[in-house]
Amino acid sequence: MKLFDRTNFYYIVFSVIIYVLVGASFYLVVEHVIYQEVEQRLKVERRDFENFVQAHGVWDESCYFVENKIELTALAETLTPVTEFKDTLLYNRYNSEYVPFREYSFISKVGDAPYKVTIRKSLIESRTLLKSITGIMMAVLSLGLLVLFLFQRRIARRIWAPFYRTLSSAKSFDLNEGKGLMLTPEEIFEFNELNSVLNKVTDKIARDYTSLKEFTENASHEIQTPLALINSRVEELIQQRNFSDEQMRWIQDIYQSALRLSKLHQALLLLSKIEHGHFFEWETINLTETLAGKLEEFEEIFTHKAIKVQFTKTGAFHAKMHPVLADVLITNLLSNAVKHNHAQGVIDITSTGNMLQVGNTGNALTTSPERLFERFKKQNQSSPSLGLGLAIVKKICESYHLVIQYSFDKGMHILTISSPAAGQ
Repeated sequence: MKLFDRTNFYYIVFSVIIYVLVGASFYLVVEHVIYQEVEQRLKVERRDFENFVQAHGVWDESCYFVENKIELTALAETLTPVTEFKDTLLYNRYNSEYVPFREYSFISKVGDAPYKVTIRKSLIESRTLLKSITGIMMAVLSLGLLVLFLFQRRIARRIWAPFYRTLSSAKSFDLNEGKGLMLTPEEIFEFNELNSVLNKVTDKIARDYTSLKEFTENASHEIQTPLALINSRVEELIQQRNFSDEQMRWIQDIYQSALRLSKLHQALLLLSKIEHGHFFEWETINLTETLAGKLEEFEEIFTHKAIKVQFTKTGAFHAKMHPVLADVLITNLLSNAVKHNHAQGVIDITSTGNMLQVGNTGNALTTSPERLFERFKKQNQSSPSLGLGLAIVKKICESYHLVIQYSFDKGMHILTISSPAAGQ
């Protein structure tokens, strides 16, 4: 949920709670005020009743001041307490319904006899007034809350506009441009501080990236040249015959070490280029077709190790990536399946429209599968493998939003590459 929507959500929830509380409180307060007025009127009627009885000694129901219904009930004794005020319902035979009344009861003597006097006042008009006042108040309050909500929403959009401009600029930030963000100052202090910090941070990141990129390119050039010279000179020495067997082994070790160092340099350089986004061009590649072509190139290696290849194709797996990286991806997958296989082993390949799977026989892992894609992580540390093949595969998949997963089932190491939707 967006920050703006979350703020509105809390505002609405808070407003509804306040709306209900204020409405209920207002209703109760107005009801109390109306009841106070009704009870005060009933007390006035009591005084008029008592004055009339005192003056005449009897009660006449036709008395002019009687506004409300008065009922007298003879009492045998006056020790029973009488509730002063309460609500009651009386049946209206004209409307065939019960009508609410406020009832005031007290004990009074008429002549020499005690009576329970009950005076009632209809609450219909009071209830109608209460509902009308409450309804009007709630309507006005609702309108006020709506206006405040719309006003707050409009103001919030204007206030947060600089933040969203900054966010949009940050999303479009590209290290390959070699420069940081150039955000303009804002009137709001906090957003102005944010822009200032982002300008400084991205500028430093861009300068560091440019320096690292230049260093990588220079180091690549400076290292590759002496390595090529070493390899060429060692090859010339190998061609000569005036060395002892021990000297020849030394030369062979030097040559193998130089080749290993050259491969390591090329692999690390490739990883660096992938991480720094040098392969920004892409096109839709048929990885199934690329893999089928690579199988022909590896045919001699399969024959040499007596590896049986099984290729099951139910659909072509396509991915958007740079053609060079697609070639590297498939090559590393097959190289890994060969290096960690055993003689007369099996490579099982499955291709569908949603995934590409390469499995090979081999011993179970002695390390955690989660560390399989780390750099320089090898099953056997004495292996001549660089330990960078699957790290490169993982980095290529991450760069093009593909999912790679490892599993071990029935003696088969299985690497599965799939689209994000299929990998979920």
